[in-house]
Amino acid sequence: MSLDLLLDDMTGSEPFERLLLERARPVLGRAEAGSCVVVASLARALDAPVLAVAPGPPEAEVLARGVTAFLGHDRVALFPSWEALPYEGISPSPETAGRRSQAARSLRRASGPFALVAPAHAVLQGIVPTLGETEPLLLATGATLPPDVLAERLVGLGYARADVVEHRGEFAVRGGIVDVFPGTARRPVRAELFGDEIESLREFVPATQLSTARVGAVEVHPVRELLTTPELRERAGRLAPRFVDRFRDQLTRFADGLAFE
Repeated sequence: MSLDLLLDDMTGSEPFERLLLERARPVLGRAEAGSCVVVASLARALDAPVLAVAPGPPEAEVLARGVTAFLGHDRVALFPSWEALPYEGISPSPETAGRRSQAARSLRRASGPFALVAPAHAVLQGIVPTLGETEPLLLATGATLPPDVLAERLVGLGYARADVVEHRGEFAVRGGIVDVFPGTARRPVRAELFGDEIESLREFVPATQLSTARVGAVEVHPVRELLTTPELRERAGRLAPRFVDRFRDQLTRFADGLAFE
C-alpha cells in the first residue's frame, strides 16, 4: 500500500471524520509510533498548516522525518528551540537562528497541507513577531550583485565579517571573491564575481579553505532573530534613556547597530 493510500484510508475513517467535526476542541494525546501518520492526515484533511509538538528535540526530529515521508520535504518544517534557557541573556547560535527563520518563513508562505514540527520548549518560548518575514538572500550563478551591496545585505541579515570564514554566520570579502557560511548550510560557499556578476558558486572546506563541489544557487537566511533594522535602531535609541544598567547598555548597543550577544 502506498503512503498516499494510507493517508486516504486514515482521513476517510469514521473516527477521523468524527474528530474533524469536533475541531473546535483541541487535539490532545500521544500517538507514539503512529504520530507521523496522524499529523500528516490532519494536514491533508484540513488542507491547512498544523502544529505538531514533540516532548524534546530528538523526538521532534524523528517526527519531522516521519511526516516528511508522507507530505514531502516542501510541506514539513522543523522549528528548533534555543540552546539557552530563558533569561540567560544568550542568543541562539547562527545555525539555530537560521533554521528557525527558515521554518517560520516556510510556515508564513504555506498553503494547503503543511506541518510545523517543534519541541515543547520552542513552543513555550516567546517568538519575535517578525520572525520569518525577512526575504532570504538568493545567491545564484549569473546573478548581478555588486560585492559591496552583497556585503551590506549580509550584515543586514546578521552575518559577521571575518578575515577567514570558519563558522556559520560569518562572511569574508577578498576582491572579487565573497565567502559566506549560511546558517542553514552544511558547508560554506564561495562566490566568484566578474565585475558585478556572480560567475561561479562553490562549496569549500573551512579547515583547508579549498573549494569543492559547484552549486547553482544557495539561500542565505538570517542568523539573528532580531535584526538591526533602521526602525528598530531608532526605537532602541529612544528607549535606552528610560532604563539603567544592563538594559540601557543592551539598547544602546542595538541602537549603534550591534547585535545582542
